[in-house]
Amino acid sequence: MSTSTSTSSEIPYTIPLKDGTPKGHTTHTESTTTIFLPKEGAFLNPVQHYNRDMSVAVIRAWNELRKEELETKFRNKLAKNGGVPKKKKGKGKELTKEEDKDTSVEAPAEPTADEQPIAGPSTERKFRPPSINILEALAATGLRSIRYAKEIPNVKFVLANDLSPSACEAMRRNVEFNGVGEDSLTPRQPGVTNPLVTGDEVKAEGGEETVQEAEKKVEEPKPLIGEDGLEIKDRVGRRPGCRGRVKINEGDACAFMYSHRSPVGPSSRVDVVDLDPYGTAAPFIDAAIGSISDGGLLAITCTDLAVLAGQQYPEKCYSNYGGTNVHAEYTHEAALRLVLHSLANCAARYGRYITPLLSFSIDFYVRLFIRVNTGPEQVKRVASKSGVVFTCNFCESSVIQPFGRIVERETSKGVVRETFKTHAGPTAKNGSNCEECGGTMHLGGPLWLGPIQDSTFAKRVMNEISAQEKEYKTFPRMLGMLSLAAQELPEPFFFTANRIAKSVHMPSLPLNKILSALLNAGYKVSRSHAQAGAIKTNAPRSFLYDIHREEAKTNPIRIDKIAEGSPARVLIAKPMTHTIDFTPHSDALLERTGKETFYQINPLPNWGPAPRAKSIQVNISEPIKENKRKVEEILQDTSESKKAKVEITEPNEVVIEDIQKDVKDETSNGESQETKEEEMMNL
Repeated sequence: MSTSTSTSSEIPYTIPLKDGTPKGHTTHTESTTTIFLPKEGAFLNPVQHYNRDMSVAVIRAWNELRKEELETKFRNKLAKNGGVPKKKKGKGKELTKEEDKDTSVEAPAEPTADEQPIAGPSTERKFRPPSINILEALAATGLRSIRYAKEIPNVKFVLANDLSPSACEAMRRNVEFNGVGEDSLTPRQPGVTNPLVTGDEVKAEGGEETVQEAEKKVEEPKPLIGEDGLEIKDRVGRRPGCRGRVKINEGDACAFMYSHRSPVGPSSRVDVVDLDPYGTAAPFIDAAIGSISDGGLLAITCTDLAVLAGQQYPEKCYSNYGGTNVHAEYTHEAALRLVLHSLANCAARYGRYITPLLSFSIDFYVRLFIRVNTGPEQVKRVASKSGVVFTCNFCESSVIQPFGRIVERETSKGVVRETFKTHAGPTAKNGSNCEECGGTMHLGGPLWLGPIQDSTFAKRVMNEISAQEKEYKTFPRMLGMLSLAAQELPEPFFFTANRIAKSVHMPSLPLNKILSALLNAGYKVSRSHAQAGAIKTNAPRSFLYDIHREEAKTNPIRIDKIAEGSPARVLIAKPMTHTIDFTPHSDALLERTGKETFYQINPLPNWGPAPRAKSIQVNISEPIKENKRKVEEILQDTSESKKAKVEITEPNEVVIEDIQKDVKDETSNGESQETKEEEMMNL
């Protein structure tokens, strides 16, 4: 990842623009995509490089999973018909019996002993997966959309939308510069002799075609690896099998997604929707859920962690996500579950349900990858996967109350039937006082109580990125986050050794000692991706305090240092209810096994979201008046005096101060920025 002011002719994998390099712009490069960044009017946060790398890898893995599911369905359907595809009726009329006899496939006669079998035309059907369409509702500079078109195979179109005219103008320039526009020729792929073959050919219904038809088409090339360990790409930097093109739409994001709610037709649903707004994604959730096809993928980002995981804005959290935040150390996991509940609740209104694949709390935002399907039976289960949580304000013990429960009953004929009922919650006493320390309980939620990670899918993505390690600059962090997601237990919330020890006024115990006690008692343990040192377990909270009560037998607690009436005295005096065994366990080590990075350290000052972009009205048809000079031209002129007064097309005057100082600062920042960003990605 780099930012510079190189000319377009020097940048690889790009097509020089007809009008040359635009003035007042800098270039930004990620992977094989280089875009022009205007000083104002389009938003790009370089620290989201990891977010974009992870999105590319997840969509590629989901695309392969989708292909396998469709192929399995196709094979099962073919086997059900005896290996012969079901005949299709003509338009408006059925075939006559004579025509049916003529067009039917006759079984070949058995060859005699003297006859040799003769190879004839094959009637075996070959599966051919349909292409996919991706919609990015808030595309800004178009960097993410261009990367999707270049790096994800089987993509037909990436629909990039933005409301800002200046952002759309920047997108059009960047799409043309990278050769992925609608009018761009399909680039030649390595090892392919026919460059005009794209993913848009008409195919048989269900993605099936005969072997003879398949042989006439050009097979997709297998990834070829060069000497540098990178895949061999075409002249505009497309990875093998990638032929996507970017369509740009200027308009409201919700209106654009609502226009793709039809199951069929020209405005049919898309396969992937990516929501990456500045702040909350709440206003776009309803439109996004309706525009995704069955089995499709929703990638959603929310950067308002001050609302989701903070303590100051419970009213804003409720208005955005239909629930209140949780005041505890596991508030970042609760933030993920708040967003998931909002998505599940929205989808249920339309008879649809969600399946979380990956859910991450990263830096200053949350990022979720969700599959959306339609199924009334699954919608009934949403109540049992949603609920509220009571959290103690002193020891942070939690009591979870689901909204519903499922009761299975077997009939006299052996058929298992499910009944959906409301769930019995905690009593009024438990709702106000903690069972462990007697502290006050606070209500949080509603939250999603089901799993937030799909370990099988996480391992699939790990295999995907490990096979193309060189393609991802942020590979160590991607591998670390996916490793944590693959092992993370589905139980809600986690604990840290420091927070448990603080509740009983003890020094923090070694983590291996706590893990050994949990494993020796038969409980499960895993890390949590949301916080360094966090441990998830299916053990009750009382077991964790029993560990410290057992430790207090050899290292007594100074009870005289604890104030009278403190809940810590209640915790310490409470009798033990479990047997604790501190014998070292072989599985108590949760250390790194390779070069993965589990938890990111903030590498630069002011690490966080960049300032919001300002929309600028673009009017390129109006000529510039004589004797009027642009602000950008003045900024590039180092020979002028430190102070200059510049006239622009508006009646007001703009004063540019300390021009030479700004130019020098910009030059020095440009030279050091690339070095800092490279160091940042290697942490």
